[in-house]
Amino acid sequence: MKASESMSAAQHDGPLDVLIVDWQGALRGKRLPGTHRDKILNSEARMPISTQALDIWGDDCDEITGLGLSIGDPDGLCVPDLVQSDFHDQPWNPGHQQILCSLYNEDGSTSEFDSRAILQRAVDSLNARQLFPVVAVELEFYLMDESVRTTGKPAVPSVLQVAGPPSDLQLYDMRAMDRVGDVLEQIHAFAMAMGISAETQLAEFGPGQFEINLKHQSDPLKAADHAVLFKQLVDRAAYRHGLLATFMAKPYTEHAGCGQHVHVSLLDESGNNLFDRDHGDPDRLLHAVAGCLKHLEASQLFLAPNANSYRRLQPESFAPVHSDWGYDHRAVSIRLPETTGPGARLEHRVAGADANPYLVMAVVLNGVADGLTDARAPTLQPLLPGEQPDGKPLTHDWVVAIDCAAESIWLQTTLGERFMDLYTRVKRHEAHKINRQVTDIELHTYLPRV
Repeated sequence: MKASESMSAAQHDGPLDVLIVDWQGALRGKRLPGTHRDKILNSEARMPISTQALDIWGDDCDEITGLGLSIGDPDGLCVPDLVQSDFHDQPWNPGHQQILCSLYNEDGSTSEFDSRAILQRAVDSLNARQLFPVVAVELEFYLMDESVRTTGKPAVPSVLQVAGPPSDLQLYDMRAMDRVGDVLEQIHAFAMAMGISAETQLAEFGPGQFEINLKHQSDPLKAADHAVLFKQLVDRAAYRHGLLATFMAKPYTEHAGCGQHVHVSLLDESGNNLFDRDHGDPDRLLHAVAGCLKHLEASQLFLAPNANSYRRLQPESFAPVHSDWGYDHRAVSIRLPETTGPGARLEHRVAGADANPYLVMAVVLNGVADGLTDARAPTLQPLLPGEQPDGKPLTHDWVVAIDCAAESIWLQTTLGERFMDLYTRVKRHEAHKINRQVTDIELHTYLPRV
């Protein structure tokens, strides 16, 4: 793939980071000298295929996946997506640039394990039906005190501790915004430098918790790219100011968790919003909701991929706990903020901030597509304020979620049979390792009592 002639970025001699995204949603890469620019653009940079299938600790799990040393740990080709990605300066690393790539097989085909390729297939499937999704992401995260690096325990930044222990009620509190204003300004500056439109900023419930909304994108792949790169720049901005940033789903037992809300609207070839109930089929948006709900149980593993993810999905926590929907209702799984006009859309609220954005969007868009095919409204009525949910509870058990995903023919068909087999086996390996650990709460509770 010869693409160097289409490269618009200015030549420079500084280091170049070649990045791919693994199953966990983490960036993996290598740093090459500036003289290797053409090599990168011509897809000659390589990384092992096994780097996509790393477990949460960074182990290639060769005994599970068979992608590592047992077959010689073969390389894949790092292919830059020059439509969505370009060489960008690293604003935290003067003189350095980076480019986001997909991993291809040696024969030039996309790797069946590449997260970006999995999302692209979902988009292509909709585009083939002359349906064009527009996606926006909201991400919540915590800023923590630098002591976390040595203690390993979450701690609120000292600047937010005004008089005694910090309150957990900082929602929309502008004082919290001002007290970490330098960090938030740094995040905004880094985002601007990388071409990422980070829009509304607000203080969330937990002390040191913030939400930043990313601008809607007409290509979901670009929206997912921006979400992953946004996590990267938040980490670097926090580090520059002596703090630690985390997108962990539930870092504090007593405080709110961090969500990754995905907004989806759907356009036709003329740019009309097909979810606009006043200027088209008034039931199409409901069909999309029904599709997402239909596959919510099977896809929960991708929305809540880690053991800690299930700490967030608890009652009375502003996180969904049932397979339900509603109009402008923030306790449901699928919310409809607007149903008329260009802003008509659904908001999928189940995913945690720890989830891989590409895989989250893939299951959401595939759910939307299936709902449109079925053309059936949700069997459940929308949840109204004051009503008790009657939808099926979401599982609070990680292993149950793994089992549901592993048994889903729909996921095997839409995401890939071999990918699903290896992904669920790696997640089962993680669950077995974590579930064997004796926790502090177990010791404090049972050791003196039984």
